[in-house]
Amino acid sequence: MTPEVLSNYPQIQELHVAEVVRYLQQNHWAAINHPNPRLLLFEKGVDDRGKAIQIVLPSKDEYEDRPYLVAKAVNLLSVLESVSFQEIVSEINTSVRAS
Repeated sequence: MTPEVLSNYPQIQELHVAEVVRYLQQNHWAAINHPNPRLLLFEKGVDDRGKAIQIVLPSKDEYEDRPYLVAKAVNLLSVLESVSFQEIVSEINTSVRAS
């Protein structure tokens, strides 16, 4: 499913940036400094071409592109972990309650 479509799902709309960040940190994604203070960058592993796998998130929930970037992150995580986007959202929600 594309991030454009996913960004309209209520499950994605309800996720906060801090929740996704907490999930990424708990799953050993490294925070990388980004020159744009409006963006958060995380890396983990490399793809089949040896390029770092990256997730970009907005630094605040209020930014207009938050649903799209969160959906893009959830979509990538679902592909990397071979599970549905709903399972990733559930795992993010579980990690929030556990902390």
